[in-house]
Amino acid sequence: MKNGPFDPNRKPLWWPEDMRVPPPLPVRPGTRNEKLILLINPFYRKDPHASFGKHVLTPTLALTSVAAATPDGWKVLYWDENLLQGPVPTAEMPSIVGITVHLTFSRRAYLLADWFRARGVVVILGGLHVLSCPNEAEEHADAIAIGEGVQLWPEILRDVERGTLKKRYAATYERAYDLDPRPRRDLIARQSFLTTTSLIATRGCHNRCGFCYLSTEGLQMPYRGERRTM
Repeated sequence: MKNGPFDPNRKPLWWPEDMRVPPPLPVRPGTRNEKLILLINPFYRKDPHASFGKHVLTPTLALTSVAAATPDGWKVLYWDENLLQGPVPTAEMPSIVGITVHLTFSRRAYLLADWFRARGVVVILGGLHVLSCPNEAEEHADAIAIGEGVQLWPEILRDVERGTLKKRYAATYERAYDLDPRPRRDLIARQSFLTTTSLIATRGCHNRCGFCYLSTEGLQMPYRGERRTM
């Protein structure tokens, strides 16, 4: 079909550079703040046929939920590279960086992790890709969180303060989600999303499709509902 989606001579769709190329890495790290935590959602290359505007529909609740589990005494910043805000802020260097990792942006996540670790920052990696490929992720982190990061985060921070950080932390999926703190929506750039009032209704999936993380051998993630109200 001429000019159809499979026509090899079809004119390319408009594809801005900012949607294809990640922001540059920071060049001038500032003074280190020993009580500052930076949580990063890494850049991924947008597809005009699929994910062109997906990242601005609703913000991820993973890192904002982790932020809510942070004990008192810490300052937390959240940075989403997909909002075209420029390089990750380092005018005030964090002492801890937490990065969520997905296959789509695993290389970018590892690049950021390696950059911060080279400058003495403690890097914690979590997310579905870490759950599926822990040995790979471990090479780029001071510690990895396998499973529910909200449960593990306070323990990880306590161990950082004590100087007893372990290489791996793991949590089960048995704890009721009602016990988790509400996401830190105040950290979100509200004007950058269609809505910021999204919530988690379910977690996991009944199916185990071959292309999905949940089909990873040995991975046990049950399907569960969320009972919390707004």
